[in-house]
Amino acid sequence: MAQAMRSVAQNKPGAAPPSDVLGAAVERLNDVVIVAEGHPVDEPGPRILFVNPAFEKMTGYTSAEVVGRSPRFLRGLDTSKSEQQRLDEALHARKPVRVELLNYRKDATQFWVEIAATATSSPSSAGEYIVFIMRDITERKRAEAALREQERSMATLFSNLPGMAYRCSNDGFWTMEFASYGCRDLTGYDPDAIIGNRLTTLDEIIDPDDRKAVRDLKTRSLDRGEAFELTYRIRTREGPVKWVFERGRPVPGPDGRVRCFEGFITDVTERKLLEFQVAQNQRLESIGTLAGGIAHDLNNVFAPIMMAGELLSDKASDNESAQLLEVISASARRGAGLVRQILLFARGMEGQRVAVAPSALLAEIRAFLDSTMPKSIRIDIDVPADLPAISGDPTQLHQVLLNLCVNALDAMPSGGRLAISAAPMMLPPSAPRPHPDAVPGEFIRIDVADTGCGIPDILKGQIFDPFFTTKGVGRGSGLGLSTARSIVKAHRGFITFTSAEGSGTTFSVFLPAASAGLSPPARDGQAKADIVPLPRGRGEHILVVDDEVSVRLIMRTTLENFGFRVSTAADGAEAVALFRNPSGRFNLALVDIQMPGLDGGKTIVALRHLRPDLAVVGASGSPTSEDREHAAANGVRHFLEKPFSVETLIRTVHAAMAKTAP
Repeated sequence: MAQAMRSVAQNKPGAAPPSDVLGAAVERLNDVVIVAEGHPVDEPGPRILFVNPAFEKMTGYTSAEVVGRSPRFLRGLDTSKSEQQRLDEALHARKPVRVELLNYRKDATQFWVEIAATATSSPSSAGEYIVFIMRDITERKRAEAALREQERSMATLFSNLPGMAYRCSNDGFWTMEFASYGCRDLTGYDPDAIIGNRLTTLDEIIDPDDRKAVRDLKTRSLDRGEAFELTYRIRTREGPVKWVFERGRPVPGPDGRVRCFEGFITDVTERKLLEFQVAQNQRLESIGTLAGGIAHDLNNVFAPIMMAGELLSDKASDNESAQLLEVISASARRGAGLVRQILLFARGMEGQRVAVAPSALLAEIRAFLDSTMPKSIRIDIDVPADLPAISGDPTQLHQVLLNLCVNALDAMPSGGRLAISAAPMMLPPSAPRPHPDAVPGEFIRIDVADTGCGIPDILKGQIFDPFFTTKGVGRGSGLGLSTARSIVKAHRGFITFTSAEGSGTTFSVFLPAASAGLSPPARDGQAKADIVPLPRGRGEHILVVDDEVSVRLIMRTTLENFGFRVSTAADGAEAVALFRNPSGRFNLALVDIQMPGLDGGKTIVALRHLRPDLAVVGASGSPTSEDREHAAANGVRHFLEKPFSVETLIRTVHAAMAKTAP
């Protein structure tokens, strides 16, 4: 090596430094210097002529152990084959090259080196040489590997999170610099599509109605240097709208100016829907309470009209009067039917609970649809015969499905397809709730789908509101869906729906499966017997207790017309006073449950205390299950729901007295 350097060095101005200076510099370098023969490049490779002291420190080999060997002995199984090939090709072409290789020390430990290799020749000896300068980059490689692992871990973490982490520039366009893999699930776009705003921007994905509010909030956050939180809607690549929650913060650069925004966006559509449904439930419950009170008062109005119409019809002397009375009675019955719908909406009216076969229920619906639906609508019903039974009231469930089918018909004025299907569904305790009213258990899901006009987004929050309707005047009361919802809720089920404007609507009714102990519904297998004339009284003394003057009057008149003796009381206190009178020997008390002051339940308790054997009939304009249970606990076996007909009143009174007769 010294001879080679001496041949290169020349002691004249502009020439190379003396060989002893070059030698000293090479000896003191921290980088490894290897000088090898220029040939052969191919196996077994060039022989080493010289290594500096740094070589021994780096590899553990002494100069005597390596001179005459090829530098390739430092390589191993994990050394990159492609980098080796690139190095050899450059040396063949006599071109300088820089590569990074994994080498092995004398003790077999691995270390990374950056090699700068140059082929050169000596003018004095005409020999060709290869000079390798090697620098240990093991720590750098470890740092790079750690960084890659950190990036991989972060990528894995972000990919497992239900949302998208992002970084966007503060350049006026919010150019996306980074988006995690969750971008795909959230927006429908791959991260590469929005990084650099290549295909779209986050701003364009935001729903147009929310875009300005989002911009304004981020601008305020930018001005104040504060973090922000907001909830808004986005339109995904596939089209559906999602609600998202975003939390972000401005990130300042070295100069203090905000360089970018960093944040996280997650899908909260399910939570927003649940919040909306809870709010809707609360609103409907408030309206239901009001509707229940109105229904009670209306039933007290219709009760005397219905009974008076029936009584006067029997006394009408001409056809015209009879017809007018029939108009009055029919109007009262129609009003009573509307009130019943209000009560169904307000309280659900539990009714009977029997095992109802979905196939039989939908067979009845099919028969009705076949006879009423226009030929332009195709009806498809898919219900497995072995589907588990539903626990419910057949009449009320029939009304629910009928309401949904009628709405589907109205949505398809030009024809279409009505599809009804049913299937079992298990809702485990660990599953997310599809509706606030959903509880774990076994359900039967009945879907009613149409291909009609669909429900506009702006109306989706109102369709279950009572008296809300998009139909023309006189074509609907707006109680169909609200009543259906209340009936299903009273059955401990729930209703959901999906709809797209112009693409149709699907209502899904979830009803609990029947338990093994429920009995099947009664069947009307025989023709009804001939109408039995109404029984007449034989002077039995009846006490009518009601706070409504008109109700007391019409019941007194009706009962007296059928041979009973009647006394009346306006409230519970007056009724108890009449019972305490020695002359007041009553065979039956007909008590309104909902009265001010001493209500019907307490009045019945007081009367039974005075007369344990007293026959009692309860009555109410808006009876609840609690009213019935409380009355039954006090020995009341017969109950009248206002408004009721003359026949219902007379037969109920006779039945109650017959049960208590000796």
